Amino acid sequence: MKRLFVWLAALCVCFSLSAVDRIALVDLEKVFREYYKSRIAEDAIKQQAESYRSYLARLNEQLDVAVEKARTTRSNALNIALSDKEREDAEKLATQANAAVNEKKAEIELYVRARTQDMRNLETKKRGEIMADIQQEIRRRAAAEGYAFVFDVSGKTTNDQPVVLVFPKGNDITESVIQELNRTRPVAHPAPAAQEKK
Repeated sequence: MKRLFVWLAALCVCFSLSAVDRIALVDLEKVFREYYKSRIAEDAIKQQAESYRSYLARLNEQLDVAVEKARTTRSNALNIALSDKEREDAEKLATQANAAVNEKKAEIELYVRARTQDMRNLETKKRGEIMADIQQEIRRRAAAEGYAFVFDVSGKTTNDQPVVLVFPKGNDITESVIQELNRTRPVAHPAPAAQEKK
């Protein structure tokens, strides 16, 4: 509801503008998706996530070994074929093995929680850097082309419909922004659209 109010207020502003105030529209979602740095950031995030998953797999393997050891020592502690002394020793080992299992579980839980937060922070940082580039280019283009206002048309209403239904295509600067942002793209990083066609 609050979002709808903001858009209605923005539209009221648009209608009250004088003829000299120009309005541009941009699809931020598309710009973000097609900016070459988004693909680089996505690859870096995936690589980091894979590194975390690999280490987590090793921790789980260690947990499996600890669980098996705890099961074996517990079984020995209950084995009536063993002497009282052997069962007593096995009981001590079983207690230690169970403590090792609990420690490993706590280590895994702590690792997952910390790495999940690290991934969130990394994604937020990368997204912030990319959005800063995009916003800088939009501001530059708006100033150069005399746009007083630039609105994002990628948003949706509660009915999952575009907020701006009709607008002159000449006011859409999306492709121009994408082209300028990708102008400095290294050869090693082809445009996302080109990669998807392969």
